[in-house]
Amino acid sequence: MHQCILLHYGEISLKGKNQPQFRKQLLHNITLTLNSDGIDWPLRQFRGYLLLTVTEPAKLDQALLKLSQVLGISWYAPALKYQFRGFEKAEIERILGVIRRRLCEQADKLYQENASFRVVVRRSEKRFPAQSVQLERELGAHVIENTKWQKVDLKHPDITLNVEIQKDEIFIHTKKFKGAGGLPVNTAQKVLVMLSGGIDSPVAAYLAARRGCHIDFVHFSASHIQPEEIENSKIGELARFLSYSTLKSRLYILPSTYFDLAIAGKPADYQLILFRRFMARAAEKLAGHIAAHALVSGDNLSQVASQTLTNIASTIRAIDIPLLQPLITYEKEDIVNLAIQIGTYETSIKVYKDCCSLFQRNPRTVSDHHALTGQEKGIFTDYDKMIRDTIEDGYFLEFRHGRKLEKRNQKSSNR
Repeated sequence: MHQCILLHYGEISLKGKNQPQFRKQLLHNITLTLNSDGIDWPLRQFRGYLLLTVTEPAKLDQALLKLSQVLGISWYAPALKYQFRGFEKAEIERILGVIRRRLCEQADKLYQENASFRVVVRRSEKRFPAQSVQLERELGAHVIENTKWQKVDLKHPDITLNVEIQKDEIFIHTKKFKGAGGLPVNTAQKVLVMLSGGIDSPVAAYLAARRGCHIDFVHFSASHIQPEEIENSKIGELARFLSYSTLKSRLYILPSTYFDLAIAGKPADYQLILFRRFMARAAEKLAGHIAAHALVSGDNLSQVASQTLTNIASTIRAIDIPLLQPLITYEKEDIVNLAIQIGTYETSIKVYKDCCSLFQRNPRTVSDHHALTGQEKGIFTDYDKMIRDTIEDGYFLEFRHGRKLEKRNQKSSNR
């Protein structure tokens, strides 16, 4: 008998010829995540599952917590593994005897008065002589005869005793943990997430990572904030926390001061929309430096005045790079629930003064790209230089598996 963890990937199994590439990346991500906490256990794949052999039982709970952060895992379960040798009648009887004993032991440990149970058998090794339904009935009856459990419920049991029959191995497990789902990080291209101080953009970043994207962040600071300040702010905390799921991400900090100086004292009815266009253009320039294929924002249609359809369209039309908006049709309650689920909500609601709060309190709800372009030509004498200066005056912090790396570059364009 060996202690192990069974892992199942969901959406990856629907892939075609490139499925091995997705599995390989998932194996790599699991290994990196566990190694980041000093867990170096054998990991292999077989017939739709991954198998992690537990070599240090004292670290089991620690490993289960780390696995909950790995995108691409559908579910995972601590299990007991038993080997069997061939399909001779005597060997089959021996392994069935082992299963009966172990199921009863597990059932005794989990016993609850007046609770119900069921036995589920999955038999991917079809040469194993007993069929799944037959085994379920026989094992269920054995549990009733030899333990305190008496109530069976096949649809909504309080506990499920699972038996997985593979080629030459049998697994018994009683508790499944729901995984993060989605696709493994780094199976899609790099994107640059525009990270604000609110609830929405961290959730948008997580959803993009869950579709396999490599995530980097860009944040526009209201002043020239020092790296130590941003690291200890809610922005640094959010980027660090999200790196548990994104594996490795850079947080680029760009100052908004060049835009502020350029627009100061000049009449502009659409300051906030002009600033959003500036941020999009600066992020697009940065994305070109770091080979990101798209921008990601936390925009949500009609949530605030700056996110009306015409204002969102005016921002998108200011750039050539794709701007992905995972939350565009979500209700606010759904976004908040997602933020709570992934663990970013409490940090997101901390007090923080971002750049957008410095502009007019009641921004225009209707804008036009061509009219805004005309305003920009009249207000900004050298728009390209303003973008260049903003990029050159930026810096980045790098986070990996929830930890900040010491390496820091004061010039964000030096990748």
